[in-house]
Amino acid sequence: MESDSNTVSARTKAFDLDRTISLSDGIFAFALTLLVLSISVPDIPFSSSSSELWSAIKDRQNELVSYLISFVVIGGFWIRHHRFCGKLKAVDATFLWINLAYLATIAFIPYPTQLLGDFINPAAFAFYAAAISASTLAAAALNEHAARSGLLSQALTPAETKEGRINGFAVTAGFIISIPVVLLSGELWLGYLCWFLGPNFHRLIRLGSSRKH
Repeated sequence: MESDSNTVSARTKAFDLDRTISLSDGIFAFALTLLVLSISVPDIPFSSSSSELWSAIKDRQNELVSYLISFVVIGGFWIRHHRFCGKLKAVDATFLWINLAYLATIAFIPYPTQLLGDFINPAAFAFYAAAISASTLAAAALNEHAARSGLLSQALTPAETKEGRINGFAVTAGFIISIPVVLLSGELWLGYLCWFLGPNFHRLIRLGSSRKH
């Protein structure tokens, strides 16, 4: 009887985990698909020449850039989430709610993507950076809960836990710091620089220290 109960419990855990991963992958796929809608079709007459069409497409280069940025960002989130889910052995109610909050931030990204493509100003940049920061914070909360609640198939070592926290903090810091930097300076390129330096800051430090030795 106890063996049957354990079997049912194992099947339930597997079912809950599979459903959670399926929903997550579906939201990621939906968000990636919606991104293309942030690129508007040129509003020119059908009789326009090829040069006029190319010119109209060129005018939408900011929309194309914001699309590529968001595709890479969401793709990066999915890769991390995919690897993370591969380490899970079960989920609980709290995990499901945090995961839903995380997925809500992912599904929201196409909206600030369109703003970033349509409006080349600090406000649009700051709104986008805030949206991505919300995603990184939700992802960090998800990882922290899974580790603390014993939902991972193998417990993380203290070194792995520290490394994960540093990585999550660095990514979040890069986006959060970019907000006041851009709003105060008015220079978008400084914000993009923060996005690059944030996730790679600790790697650059390690590279510098290794060269010294």
